[in-house]
Amino acid sequence: MFPMSGDPLRKHLIAFGLSPTEIDVYRAILRAGSATTGEIADAAGVSQGYVYEVVETLADRGFVAVDESTSPTTIRAREPEAAIDGLTGRIDDLESAIEAEYAGGAGRAEFEVVHSRATVRRRARSAIETADHEAFVVVPASEFEHLAGALADAVDRGVFVYCLLLGPDAAETADGLAEADRYANVLRVWEATPPVFVIADERTGVMGSYDVLSGRHGEEYALAFAQPEVASGFYGNLISNVWPMGETVFRSEPDPLPSRYDHLRTAVTNAALHREAGRELAADLLVERTDSGGRERFEDVSIVDVRQSLVGDPTAEFPMENSLVFEVDGQRYAVGNGGGGIDPFLEPYAAREVRLRER
Repeated sequence: MFPMSGDPLRKHLIAFGLSPTEIDVYRAILRAGSATTGEIADAAGVSQGYVYEVVETLADRGFVAVDESTSPTTIRAREPEAAIDGLTGRIDDLESAIEAEYAGGAGRAEFEVVHSRATVRRRARSAIETADHEAFVVVPASEFEHLAGALADAVDRGVFVYCLLLGPDAAETADGLAEADRYANVLRVWEATPPVFVIADERTGVMGSYDVLSGRHGEEYALAFAQPEVASGFYGNLISNVWPMGETVFRSEPDPLPSRYDHLRTAVTNAALHREAGRELAADLLVERTDSGGRERFEDVSIVDVRQSLVGDPTAEFPMENSLVFEVDGQRYAVGNGGGGIDPFLEPYAAREVRLRER
């Protein structure tokens, strides 16, 4: 048996739920590298029958691999990195489950100061994974590989992804993407190192120092947030000071017409791309008046202008302006986003549903 005092490995394994005897068996396997159940039983001082039970638990937790192609069966210790990856995955799953339960109760805090790079990365990934309509992802190019899976899943769900890769290797990383449309609808690069942003549905995300996700991480930190007003403030900063500096290296084709949207900014971006291609547009609109909250419908109205600064040449009078301008009986009206964050303060209407078609 192995001593307990001054034994950090034993303490950590106990914290992960292994019993003292299970730890003895695991350490015997670690020391041997690979061994039969009989050899493990002798080294750990337990019965061979018990070794079979313990090995099943260890294999389930990713600590060991069982090779049944040999006779007798050989138990092999997994490489430390692989074992830790298994534990990390379990911790991530546990964290997600706790966060989901917490959100179902009192709700998560409006602000969270995060110093750990791994936690910042998880918060960024979580925001992307929960996005319903759009995600703005402004991160170091070196971080792309950690978020690629979440970005691809978001695009598959129909989330409109605006991605800006930062840093000296941004262009090289973007050039190396064989299928950029798997990960983003609009992809930009900028060699500078401004703050990073991940904002989902103008509701939740993270914002922090560039170095918190790149290079040598020291005292840098990020703010995780889950409040629309806060998200809108960060969005305004992003759109005004960072997004315009990027060089567009990829844009997906606009959605085929006709298309329906319940998020105006996505409709506006697609409308801008269609108009850039020379298409005249019409729309059916379900809107709310910003002065009274009353709902109105407009059928088959002409879209005479699109005001935005997210794709192509900017047409907005100020960076956050994002609206469709339609014409009714010779009068023009603008409709802004009514789906999240701060409601329109300039436009007379907030959109609840948009159906775009070619005129």
